[in-house]
Amino acid sequence: MDCNALVFLASIYMSTLREKFLAYRVYRHQDSTAYGEIYDLFADRIRRFLAFKLPRNEDADDLAGEVFLRGWEYMTSGAVNNLNAFFFRIARNLVADFYRKYKITEDLSQVAEIDAGISVSDDIATKIESDELIDALKHLKDEYREVLVMRYLSEMEVGEIASALEKTSNSVRVLLHRAKKALQDRVEKA
Repeated sequence: MDCNALVFLASIYMSTLREKFLAYRVYRHQDSTAYGEIYDLFADRIRRFLAFKLPRNEDADDLAGEVFLRGWEYMTSGAVNNLNAFFFRIARNLVADFYRKYKITEDLSQVAEIDAGISVSDDIATKIESDELIDALKHLKDEYREVLVMRYLSEMEVGEIASALEKTSNSVRVLLHRAKKALQDRVEKA
């Protein structure tokens, strides 16, 4: 193993260790400062995930706040091993509650444009490509879109996605493969 790979693995190990330490502080001492650090680590990923799932950005903002409110309530009463999967599971459940509560059918043609965090004002070609990609994502099955957002925009590992979706790692790998194939087919048609 080369030096870069070792540094990469060490950084992953240290970040996981840091997350577990922060979760412990929240659970044992109800440390709001530690929870603030956890929020800083996960807020953007959760917000981006919700933006892909909900029709309006305002709804995504509201539910993102609710995710972290529920996270605090649970973490102060019980230990959490995998924070990434924990917050994504809460987010998925809140999205289901949102659509159940308001009986909204997801009309993909009215879903708000998503800011994928890419600055496209300087490069029109990139904007066109990103618009086409977002449009292609909107036309995928919900489970495909969800797993692609988790893996590539939120940069979750397969195991974390499996935990969040309550599936096995193998089924997530298959789902990712099918989702990438469906996205590729959709982009090639456009």
